Amino acid sequence: MAGENRKILSPFFAPLFIVGAMTLYYIICFIFKFKFGYFDIEEIGVSEVLTYLFYGVGLGVSVCLASDFIHSDKKYTYYAIMFLWLSALFREMGIQHWLTTHDSVITKTRFFTNPNNPWYEKAVAGVLMLLVLSVAIYLVIKYFKKIVTGFFKLKALNWTIVSFGVLVILTQIADRFPANHFKSTGVELSDPVLFILKIFEEGGESLLPLLFAFGMAQYHFSIEKEEK
Repeated sequence: MAGENRKILSPFFAPLFIVGAMTLYYIICFIFKFKFGYFDIEEIGVSEVLTYLFYGVGLGVSVCLASDFIHSDKKYTYYAIMFLWLSALFREMGIQHWLTTHDSVITKTRFFTNPNNPWYEKAVAGVLMLLVLSVAIYLVIKYFKKIVTGFFKLKALNWTIVSFGVLVILTQIADRFPANHFKSTGVELSDPVLFILKIFEEGGESLLPLLFAFGMAQYHFSIEKEEK
């Protein structure tokens, strides 16, 4: 058990996990693409099933380790993190579509500028988005300096947090790049490029709940290590 703790407390645990998991995704999808034709992990629901499964893992770990936060001065941090976790889960489940009667997405600017969308839907969506943004800003302001200094001190939790943030940014780029490229050039990307971007987007998003679970576990084990 001690050896496993040392592995998860390595600063390179999260980055290497992302590289290893994404490599496995690509290998599997590459094989199935050539065996069965174009393999869309989103269309057949593989990424969705894995994502919900990993969200379950994240919830289980965070509940089991809740006492690390609730019985300390970090309890409000825990509540804020769990609120963001729940918000991310609802977004994955499609809350951005539930809150509008039209075929639109509340997280996009055009939802608020579209006169066909009722004002009360815009009000509810705006309040929810403002609340999520406020909690996120609260955590960033409170822990940004510690995250940066801990990153350069090679602390595992800080590397996991940074890896999480970088992966979020990269998956969003992979998601929007094809449409933005077509809009700016009028040329559609080739199927191999779309395939690579789709696997990265869907696969990367499915790994985010696991990184959350790893971060919770790393915090727990780091406390145990300090108490010894």
